[in-house]
Amino acid sequence: MLVVEDDAEFRRVVSHALETVGHAVLEAANGETGLRLFRAEPPDLVICDIVMPDRDGIELIPEMRALQPKVKILAISGRQMIGMLDVLNLAQRLGADATLAKPFQMEALVALAGTLLDAA
Repeated sequence: MLVVEDDAEFRRVVSHALETVGHAVLEAANGETGLRLFRAEPPDLVICDIVMPDRDGIELIPEMRALQPKVKILAISGRQMIGMLDVLNLAQRLGADATLAKPFQMEALVALAGTLLDAA
């Protein structure tokens, strides 16, 4: 599993919640690092923030989907709208399997990750 999130504290909390239930988690602080890790060791599931420096989730999602069509992608964002653009809706149209708006309960994230992996 790969967590791509630019907020270091939030990324650590997400990773810890997933590790607590037995998932092995790789972390990336930005889109460039996330893509490099993705290429080196393709995960079953990517949890990807949308608004990040370097490369954002809107760029990463279709690229990851093209590289590994069967990978499950969960897009997360604290910004629903950028101007008139609903970023989570766009993430799904670009290939995300599911979305979560921040803030969310870690239990909801863990449950959704499990559901996505079970459907793989």
